[in-house]
Amino acid sequence: MSAATAPLVLLLFIICAAVPPVPLWLRAAAGIEFLGLWFYWMWRERRGYRREIARKNLLNLLPGHALLFLGLGLVGARPALLLWLALPPLAVLVDTGAHRAPRSIAAFLYAILWTVIFALIHQLVAVGRGLTGSGLLIWTVAVISVALAFIGTGLYRIISGKR
Repeated sequence: MSAATAPLVLLLFIICAAVPPVPLWLRAAAGIEFLGLWFYWMWRERRGYRREIARKNLLNLLPGHALLFLGLGLVGARPALLLWLALPPLAVLVDTGAHRAPRSIAAFLYAILWTVIFALIHQLVAVGRGLTGSGLLIWTVAVISVALAFIGTGLYRIISGKR
């Protein structure tokens, strides 16, 4: 992360924690996690990456995590926001696992992280669009299909050592 983008990402994190109409404790928890992620990301950028399982071990996706929190909060998917609280620690675990753990552990953590991300995206669209019945079933099957293909490809790349 460059010196110019770091404050912008921090500003994005603050906005995403402050704007959603959710209970104060949930916004505070997300804000604390955002700050922790930001400091971890800055530390990791200075320290470098020994072994990448994905480009920068997915830390560049952290602004997307913030936007996902914002979206879930704006559509009123409160149960999904509780699951979202597991996302920042999972991102740090994947990064740590990529550098210190065997590839099998890193692959396992990667699969969990992306399963949570796809579940949250599913909820964002399903709740936001008010999907029910066959529309919800079609959306669920589509998300599961894409998730299985995406996660399977990622697991293959991690275990085989390909980037």
